[in-house]
Amino acid sequence: MTNLTIYDTFRSAITFAAVDGGEIENIVVEGVRSINTGNVLYLRIGDRWGKGKKPYMKNITISNVYAEIPVGKPDAGYNFEGPIEDLPRNISPASIVGLPENKIQNVTLKNIHVVYPGNGNPLYAKRGLTPEELDSVPQMRDAYPEFSQFKELPAWAFYVRHAEGIHFENVTFTANKKDYRPAVVLDDVQGATFKGLLVHEPESAGKQQVFPYKSSPIQVN
Repeated sequence: MTNLTIYDTFRSAITFAAVDGGEIENIVVEGVRSINTGNVLYLRIGDRWGKGKKPYMKNITISNVYAEIPVGKPDAGYNFEGPIEDLPRNISPASIVGLPENKIQNVTLKNIHVVYPGNGNPLYAKRGLTPEELDSVPQMRDAYPEFSQFKELPAWAFYVRHAEGIHFENVTFTANKKDYRPAVVLDDVQGATFKGLLVHEPESAGKQQVFPYKSSPIQVN
């Protein structure tokens, strides 16, 4: 899939989901401009109606993406407006979320710039970085795959859980305002590399922007 423009939608600009026993592999997405969408990227393995068939997702490359995530609901007032959420939830990060026994494998993200509003408020909704808080993110294996399904997540730019072989190359995350969360959280990730990662967040000098939990090896250079 090449040269895509996506705008004014509650949904994610790019989503691949294997939740009913699906098999997804060898996907290339190149050249995406995403403006005013609820989310930029959501990769998800679930186990909704698989009837014992184990889904998998592997070998996905996504490159040359520019995206802007708005503060408000991007499709508010449209005739076919997306669902009205049961909040609270601060702006959700892009996410790669598998299951403990079905990890998403071999994803490469290259030449990507995502601009977020930032300004996540822990007094409105909070998911911190303690083991108890990170473990409390529900698995939701039988739920419809939607980027906002987990409610509050502990990262403002990118959240990766139950995955292996995740590679970031020349990726930039920009927050227009300070956020209480780090940019990236890795939970149960086996093998992640960050080459040329840039994080721009106001008033955040010295902040740890890549937070690994139950994850190794992690390389940031």
